[in-house]
Amino acid sequence: MYAEFGDAEVKKPVVMIVVLAELVSAGYGQDPKTENTPFTLTWTKGKCLGCKTAAALGEIQFVSRSEVWGVGRKGDLNAVDTIVVHSTDAGRTWREVPQTRQVTDPDGQLAFSFLDVARGWIVSRNGGGEPDEPEMIGTRDGGQHWQSLSHQFLQRMQFVDATRGYGTVAGEFFRTDDGGRSWVETKIPDIGFIERLVFLTPDNGWIAGIHGKDLLVFRTANGGRDWEESRTTPPQPPQRVRDLFFFDQQRGWLTIWNQGEGTYLYSTFDGGKHWTPDPDLSFQGKDKMAIALGFTSRERGFVFFLEGKGQSRLAYTADGGTHWHTQVLPRSVEDCQLFAGDLVCSAGLRLLTLHPK
Repeated sequence: MYAEFGDAEVKKPVVMIVVLAELVSAGYGQDPKTENTPFTLTWTKGKCLGCKTAAALGEIQFVSRSEVWGVGRKGDLNAVDTIVVHSTDAGRTWREVPQTRQVTDPDGQLAFSFLDVARGWIVSRNGGGEPDEPEMIGTRDGGQHWQSLSHQFLQRMQFVDATRGYGTVAGEFFRTDDGGRSWVETKIPDIGFIERLVFLTPDNGWIAGIHGKDLLVFRTANGGRDWEESRTTPPQPPQRVRDLFFFDQQRGWLTIWNQGEGTYLYSTFDGGKHWTPDPDLSFQGKDKMAIALGFTSRERGFVFFLEGKGQSRLAYTADGGTHWHTQVLPRSVEDCQLFAGDLVCSAGLRLLTLHPK
């Protein structure tokens, strides 16, 4: 990791610069603009060693304070190169997992899930099989060795323990009880494309998508065997569910997006049975697009969004959404994860740690 002055890498061995680099690499690269906020922001600059694909990070998954997996990507409006990347020093350096590279459309997903520092699963199209044939691979030793498990293709995936996992492809939901070797499909009515998948326990989970003019959220209490539908009709037809986040089995939030109408935030107090729009328009509406959201408690929440021609901003609340405040960020955030009480987000090849005071 290098000390940052703008985006330049400083390599001259000046004592003051060396001291600053040591402070930033130790996790003290805090944003001074958060001095009067109920949280601190710490930016960690990353570098991908010998990487051919990973120019920026998408989804990330921390499995310990120092170890994190993610999706590296580069591309344009037509196609995106994606590959799984791994860091053992809290995002300062990354390395690619070569056999996991695949090309997707801009909205495509590379499905991966890690339980801990040892066990993980990845869906790849570049494994040892036929070209473009999907292959699910798993590791039990932190990625040192990989085992072929099945040829099930998934666009999203989440394992909740060593045997039970869940995944989606378009409007189809799948579950496994044998660590990914076999998968069983459960039909989901009406939903055209499952855009978000969240499980808090092996039994309790949610999926979200769009059907016509309606926002659909389905909840399961038995590991995906049966689903209960919640249907909400926003004032304007939503085009996408941008993000879905549950802090516990009752409190959840999601963002929807419409190209002409912008972003809107909804919340639930009853586990997803009913969804209520947030009235604060400081970070919602036209010319605003929410990218990621997360809550570190029932009261403290954060929405990362773009405004106007791409200005990155953060909206935050300390009272469960009754009041919101906004501030400018120096760069856009892509994905966030709640880990050990902090919200950790990807931003280019950087990580942003949001720590409640």
